[in-house]
Amino acid sequence: MKIALVIYQFIKERGGVERYAFDLSEQLLDKNYEIHIFTHKFDFIQRKKLYFHYVPAITFWSPLKYWTFAVNVPKAIKKTGIKFDLIHGLTQTLSQDIYRVGGGCHWEYMMHTYPLMQCKVGKIILCLNPRHFSLLLLEKIIFKKNKFYQITCISEQCKREIMHHYDLPSNKIEVIYNGVNITLFTPRNKQRYREIMRKQFSISPDKVLLLFVGSGFKRKGLKHVINALPLITNRKKIKVLVAGKGNTQHYYRLALHKGVEDIISFTGIYKHTQELYAAADIFVFPSEYDAFGTACLEAMASEIPVITSETSGVSEIITNGKDGFILNYPIAAKELAKYIQILLEKKVREKMGKAARQKAEMYSFETNAKNTLRVYRKVLDSIL
Repeated sequence: MKIALVIYQFIKERGGVERYAFDLSEQLLDKNYEIHIFTHKFDFIQRKKLYFHYVPAITFWSPLKYWTFAVNVPKAIKKTGIKFDLIHGLTQTLSQDIYRVGGGCHWEYMMHTYPLMQCKVGKIILCLNPRHFSLLLLEKIIFKKNKFYQITCISEQCKREIMHHYDLPSNKIEVIYNGVNITLFTPRNKQRYREIMRKQFSISPDKVLLLFVGSGFKRKGLKHVINALPLITNRKKIKVLVAGKGNTQHYYRLALHKGVEDIISFTGIYKHTQELYAAADIFVFPSEYDAFGTACLEAMASEIPVITSETSGVSEIITNGKDGFILNYPIAAKELAKYIQILLEKKVREKMGKAARQKAEMYSFETNAKNTLRVYRKVLDSIL
């Protein structure tokens, strides 16, 4: 079978959809499929039956970048003269058999990211922004003009958004939860990295380490973590490590205002997150909106109990009170502090951590690839 994977950047270190594209291609190549990557930027990888095709795009202005790539993909595919069995779009484009929605609807993303979206004038201003306007229009064309045979998305929450905004029938959308590399993210990493990482960030062995990983601190809910810390009675036994990209100065000032600046540290972007999970005891992810939240699944695979919100798609696979805790939305600092307090008990968090690992094993990347191949067969049957 010849499969075309379409992704703007094929660079696994970027994380997110880029990492997903790399992992999916590896799984498909292991199953002896012929894989063609159509992309604008890529790290070349030499593997049997793996081919790269450059797709031109105008990149100096983001609205042009999205549109020129979307328009040029069908041209690039046609230019090869290859008859592909399936075209799998992982980035917005105007021609694909399967379109994977990896981040939810752009409108919902805007609603939960920009405070201006809470008023009519603010919505008009943001929707007239060329970047947002182009993404919304491109998304609308794909969904409204049926530029696909099948859509896959990464959570039921994401599926509901698509059905609501674009009036699509349920059978057009398959939910395939994100997968995790259960070999890379494993409790065995604690033996290799825990002591080293704790020394690196000056965390003593007796401290309970709360880990927050995510870029876009507002949407990922960092303020809720900081607001919860003063409500924890024995917070002196806690350290908080924040990894990712965001306005660290703003959140440090918030921590200073709350009197908890001495227990919180910022690492910036950290590529090898499996090392951070090895040092952690509790994973906090009180996101205000996330189509899934793969970092939670990585933490669970690392045998760490997770506290997340019901507005994160990953909450759909968590059993509240067994392998993690699910916060109500709007998120209350008191509720988050209560769950952190419970997990400060070593026996409780170790028990929940083991349950989290068992749950993560059900969502390995092998399982994700298996479910993706099932959709491939479904689409091939409908085409034929």
